[in-house]
Amino acid sequence: MAIPVEVKSGHSSKLKSLHLFMDECPHNIAVRVWSQPFSIDDAVTQGGKKFRLINLPFYYAGQLEEILKQHV
Repeated sequence: MAIPVEVKSGHSSKLKSLHLFMDECPHNIAVRVWSQPFSIDDAVTQGGKKFRLINLPFYYAGQLEEILKQHV
């Protein structure tokens, strides 16, 4: 399973390419690595697909596999 990971520096990004990928993939989980605190958001693509967006601080990037095990 390929899980999209997008790296962003701020909170205001639109995540357009991530949303396009999510519209085409069979699962409902995506990851954003960024400078803000850890959180999980319910998101919806422009195509209407609902998915969970795991927002992961840069300093947690090494823990991505473990976090996915806990939240997938």
